[in-house]
Amino acid sequence: MATDDTKAKLIPEVKPPRSLIMTLDKLPEPWGIKDLEFRFVYANPAMARLYKVKSSADIIGKFDHEIKSKLADNAEDFVRKDKKVKESGDDIVTLELHPDSVDYPYTARKTQFLNDNKECIGIIGYCKALEICSLNDYVKGSMPGSLILNPPDDIFSERECEILFFRLQGMSTKDISERLCCSTRTVENHLQIVYQKAGVNCLASLKE
Repeated sequence: MATDDTKAKLIPEVKPPRSLIMTLDKLPEPWGIKDLEFRFVYANPAMARLYKVKSSADIIGKFDHEIKSKLADNAEDFVRKDKKVKESGDDIVTLELHPDSVDYPYTARKTQFLNDNKECIGIIGYCKALEICSLNDYVKGSMPGSLILNPPDDIFSERECEILFFRLQGMSTKDISERLCCSTRTVENHLQIVYQKAGVNCLASLKE
């Protein structure tokens, strides 16, 4: 039976380089790094703003469910994706929709955090806001909390994410084309590409 000391040795210690921390601290996008138990070892100020906590200190050293934030209600889903990245080695890109805790939709990308020997010692990820709609647009309709966008290797473009978001909102191709200042044919073509990447033939199947 493994003791606590034995278990600690099995989990590599994650110490992000000081130069990396200084760089990520300056970025406007939320960045975070977790160890292989999926505990935060780093979060930049932008991540603290995303979680709506006072500072990074309210995140670092904690598991998702321990963070005092409404966004942490999705901890189980976040950790499920962390595990998938750890086990598969593949990046995951998701469209995150949490109108009860974040005032805008955003994409999140997670990948393995490697040491000098190219061994996975944690998970690193960042988020990017999709500035494509008003708050009123965002909160109307029924939407999933999270949607994986790379099944498993193809990654949707930002324009494809925009169109997918509006379709999930129940908007017609005509309405989307007017919002994005493009033709309905362009919208339809992008949707077909999305369906092909996801291996489905309609929006209903994509939601499933």
